[in-house]
Amino acid sequence: MKTINILLLIFALFGCGGMVFSQEPLNQDVRVQREYEPTISDAMKINQMPEREDTLTVKPEFSYSVAGHAMPGVPQVSPLQAARLAPQRPKDLYSSYIRGGMGNYQLLFGDIFYNLTRNEKFAFSIGLQQESSWGELELEDGNRVDAPYHNTLGGLYMRHFFDDKTLELDLDFHRFAYRYYGLQTIDPNGAYDISLNNDIKIEDVNGVLLSPDDKQRQTTFDLHFGLLSQQSDLDDARYHLNFDFGSFNNRTDVGENSFSLGGDLYIPFGALSLKVDGEGIYRKVRATNDDNEFLSLFQFEDREQVYLTLNPRVVFPGNKLKVEVGLNLTGEFSDTEEFYLSPHVRGDLVIAEGVVSTFLGMTGELHQNSYREIMEENPFVSPDVLVKPSFTNIRGFAGVKGNFSSATSFTARLDYEFIEDEYFFVNRFFEQDGSPDTWGMSNLFDVVYDDATLLSLTGEFLIRPDRDLDIILKGVYYGWTLDNYDYAWHKPEMELGIRAGYNYNDEWHFDASFNVIGERKALMQSGEIKNLSSVADFNLGANYQYNKRMHFFARIQNIFAAKFYPWAGYPMQGFNARVGVGYSF
Repeated sequence: MKTINILLLIFALFGCGGMVFSQEPLNQDVRVQREYEPTISDAMKINQMPEREDTLTVKPEFSYSVAGHAMPGVPQVSPLQAARLAPQRPKDLYSSYIRGGMGNYQLLFGDIFYNLTRNEKFAFSIGLQQESSWGELELEDGNRVDAPYHNTLGGLYMRHFFDDKTLELDLDFHRFAYRYYGLQTIDPNGAYDISLNNDIKIEDVNGVLLSPDDKQRQTTFDLHFGLLSQQSDLDDARYHLNFDFGSFNNRTDVGENSFSLGGDLYIPFGALSLKVDGEGIYRKVRATNDDNEFLSLFQFEDREQVYLTLNPRVVFPGNKLKVEVGLNLTGEFSDTEEFYLSPHVRGDLVIAEGVVSTFLGMTGELHQNSYREIMEENPFVSPDVLVKPSFTNIRGFAGVKGNFSSATSFTARLDYEFIEDEYFFVNRFFEQDGSPDTWGMSNLFDVVYDDATLLSLTGEFLIRPDRDLDIILKGVYYGWTLDNYDYAWHKPEMELGIRAGYNYNDEWHFDASFNVIGERKALMQSGEIKNLSSVADFNLGANYQYNKRMHFFARIQNIFAAKFYPWAGYPMQGFNARVGVGYSF
């Protein structure tokens, strides 16, 4: 059945490409803008969807012409005069910046940065950011609970520029501390029956043992070394080598270390080019050694994984049509050996030079789903969950991008993919001892798996009616079809966002955004389904530049005070505001 679906997808994509190719050519300029990603303010992401590879970049072209005129009877030569340049004072550049502010929900935040200025050989910056809140939130049962968090970010960035290469060094530190404050219905003094992954059933377990410590913390440290070639001639070979180390640990004392070595290489061969990227990753999860009674019911396991990836490509460049053909190959070496192979075909066609282009292709991807990534995606997942990889064996895509005029641009895209072992988050439930119809809900999450197909429709539109006003609109529709479950748990049906930024003058800048996330479904006990309502989020912000060194800012978020539950049982902050001041020196 999947083979038939794949064939139908191929014909549908080529049919879509044929319709795009038949459009009438236009004659306007292009404005290329960064994509806008609508988000819900101060709310943890529902899910980080797989990133889509970028499409053809449309470059603006300019032509200059001089009106003809009659030659004089006797040619005259006028001597060239040297241009007189008025002395200009170099623009003030400040190496350091500090910012601080406060808001409701007992919010305090501050940042400090330092960077090296006007240096031809080195680029260097270092920064530290801290944000803390001690606010309370109201759960759906009416109870108010403490929901504090403390977020700390630190980083160092350095580049050394040689004549034909660049040496890279990055250091990053992140610490996120929070509470499991979500709704739970487990009676601490009650008795429950639980089933472990090894099919062992334990009866008459005290409810207090089914909830971990209410505090959690995620700490990460990342190190990156890289070497990047800098060739100005497109006919020269180019490379980018990198070595990365990542360390992760949480308050439950489960840690993960990873090492990776990889890079990419681009070699032109006359009318075609060879592009190869690859990576080797070693990842080890270290389980907690804590054997106290409180953690004895969790399924902590050590795990080692090795991934080897090689993605060769042959590129046929052209002024109008560019074609890329290759393979995606990944080998996983853990308890068993698994190999994942998928084709990679992509074509970019310029329909009207500098106005509109279309793209069409097919590819695949392995999502490794590390322990660290899962906890960052859902901070309230149970700390003993090890998620297995998910494999998009094929994904077809097609779309068009361009502009209507010098003040507007657009992108439209369709993706259809087949995914094996896609994971979804569900609440943990425990059966009350002696009452098979009575369940206790934990405020921790587990994962379930299913094979799925996903249809994604993405559209983006930018309009700049004035040089001081930008308006960006983006919408995404997600159509999930699963083999065993009726819904893709905690996944939205759609996301819609609009953002506007306006420079009133040199001192005042204003921005506004309106975001909508569609309805989602959550799986409850005994197969019951819970609706997580859609949410509309409206935000306003202002910045006042007092002088060259100092500025003041304010922001009001979730003006409608919408109730947003990114995860079942976990509300996010409602109406919130913050003010602050920044100073450069």
